[in-house]
Amino acid sequence: MAPIKIAIIGAGARTIAFCKFLADNPCIAKLIVIADINIKKAIALNTIFKLNADVVNDYHSIIGQKNIDAVIISTPDFAHVNPAVAALKAHKHVYLEKPLATTLQDCDTIIEAARHSHSICYLGFNLRHSPVHEKIYHLVRDGILGKITTIEANEWYYGGKTYFRRWNRLRKFGGGLWLTKACHDFDLITWIAGGSPSSVYATSNLSHYKPIKDAGPRCRDCTFKDTCPDYYDINQPLGHWFDEAWRQIQLKMDQPGQLSTDICLYNSVKDTFDNGIAVINYDNDVRATYTVNVLAAKTTRQIQIIGTKSMAEGDMETGVIHITQRHSAKTESIDLKEHLTGTHGGADEKILTDFFNICANGGKPRSGLDDGRLAVQMSLAATLSDDENKIVAINETNHA
Repeated sequence: MAPIKIAIIGAGARTIAFCKFLADNPCIAKLIVIADINIKKAIALNTIFKLNADVVNDYHSIIGQKNIDAVIISTPDFAHVNPAVAALKAHKHVYLEKPLATTLQDCDTIIEAARHSHSICYLGFNLRHSPVHEKIYHLVRDGILGKITTIEANEWYYGGKTYFRRWNRLRKFGGGLWLTKACHDFDLITWIAGGSPSSVYATSNLSHYKPIKDAGPRCRDCTFKDTCPDYYDINQPLGHWFDEAWRQIQLKMDQPGQLSTDICLYNSVKDTFDNGIAVINYDNDVRATYTVNVLAAKTTRQIQIIGTKSMAEGDMETGVIHITQRHSAKTESIDLKEHLTGTHGGADEKILTDFFNICANGGKPRSGLDDGRLAVQMSLAATLSDDENKIVAINETNHA
């Protein structure tokens, strides 16, 4: 099979994982061109991963190229719709990063374009491909746990604090953390629950990253830089390949007239939260909770599912699942550590491999565009619930 020829639109943090995969798997896919309005970011990624691709600052010029089979769209969330529609109209296969869009209107526009396209539109819900979550899904479907009653999903994300110096901190770009972050988990929970969500109640708070008097606007200028645990030196090289690649991109963003990449986490303008909890009811009597907290001391996703026969507990970072039988208390452990290669607990490599395989051989993506729309609808319901302190029926957001 000849490598799938790829264009990437958007050279942000998420694109780092895509470029690493392409660099490591030249027989599967080849990057032809990468586009970003800040061409220096595209050049940086191309150089770091030695991809030998073309770089441009306008995606419109590359969509129709005959030597491109598929397009990966990794722009900020609010900017998904236009490149997605353009690529689908050109009948290019599309890998679209989550969320599908930030409004239901944009979701519907993309879905309509996909219906009239000869190509596939593959949504980047990579948690469905995480070895831990994939195994738990099959435990549920195979009836090992019995009838599911509750699901508890916790996302602890130490690095999530950096959202407050990125575009994610503003709803106009990403919809707030109930969308840009939680849509992943709302989709995952719904996939495992096997029902349709009927209502959401959500509550959140900005508990820690509030304005501090006398703190500087940027880490480099701050009088507290020697004592602040959140101090970030953008000029200090980092050890991990992903972190260092992201730092290199940030250096290209740190230009006159652009947002500083070491702005203060506390004093940055933001309209989202640093911790939140959502409660979801499903039409099959499953209830679920989702907690996201960027104040955590470590980064992982944990999930606990209680059924009438057994309960399962999984940790995405350790790769271990514990299954405890309800009446005997006998516990079995499943160790999936060897499968946790790459980023997102092994999910990124698996989802990209699946996408390129479908491009070459046909098939159906694990998550459809209707799933993506539903996750956005749940996120909008959670946002409305949080804003108005009330339980929100999912269908209340039909026209958001």
